[in-house]
Amino acid sequence: MGMCNETTLKVFAQMDSRLYHDILLASSSLSYVVNMLLSVPLLLAIARPPSLLGKLRFLLLAQLLFCDNLQLLIQTTREALFTSHLGMPVSQCLIFTAAFQACSMVEVLLSTALAVDRCVAIKWPLRYEPLLSRARKLTVVGVVWAVSLLASGSALSMALTNVQVNAILPRCRPLVLAHCLTGNEALWGFCVALSALVLPSCYLITLGCFLLLCWDVRGLPRSRRAVVTLALQAVQMLCYSVPVVLSSYLLPSVLQFDTLEIAASNCYNLGISLIPLAYGYRSRELRKRLRQTPLRNDINPGQ
Repeated sequence: MGMCNETTLKVFAQMDSRLYHDILLASSSLSYVVNMLLSVPLLLAIARPPSLLGKLRFLLLAQLLFCDNLQLLIQTTREALFTSHLGMPVSQCLIFTAAFQACSMVEVLLSTALAVDRCVAIKWPLRYEPLLSRARKLTVVGVVWAVSLLASGSALSMALTNVQVNAILPRCRPLVLAHCLTGNEALWGFCVALSALVLPSCYLITLGCFLLLCWDVRGLPRSRRAVVTLALQAVQMLCYSVPVVLSSYLLPSVLQFDTLEIAASNCYNLGISLIPLAYGYRSRELRKRLRQTPLRNDINPGQ
């Protein structure tokens, strides 16, 4: 293990820290504003009476939009703190890293659940509603959040107890954090589990649903629309994976540099922006609601 001091940690910074964090702050802030403008109308349309939250796909979409905005807020706050102080203590960096990884795990699992939900709804429409009771819908959402938060929280608590020196870090990366921890097995295990187990499993499930639906819609007159929607979902999942893999111990140290991290962050932000387009604005039911004006009570009080 290397020494956790300012001289050693500067090796991980390839460009000026202020410029690096200014770029990430501008990118995160812009993505946060764009995502809010795209997602808020969808959330209002879903929650408008009669609420669509009783349907699993809209419940998952609402949770996914909320999680995306939360993660972008966490990312923007982290870069704002880095920009103002040109560094961050190890303990704070661990907290932000764990929060980012937890949100990433929630998003990947929710996206996979949406792909499975769409596949079941299209292939077995008569069995779809009886199969998914209200309790089962809430259980799916609860399990996704509980597993992600428990895994990241456990790894964070064990990592915080192993902080060697609470030095000021120039970057929040696992290889940088490893120099300041006496034992990083918990953090390493969580990153590896998310990057090497959860992501491939979710991709295989999403890919299977994608191929299955593409095979089923090949002869339908509007199959092109379905294929475009499924392709957007596939691209969105791939964009999700880039920063998750980059934030793990699986990537060689020679590939962890500033320009690649900036590109990965922009790629991830693009994936987040595709969520409202792939799952929301391409839904006929939501588009119809967005075009409708809220019903007004035209009855006079005296009548």
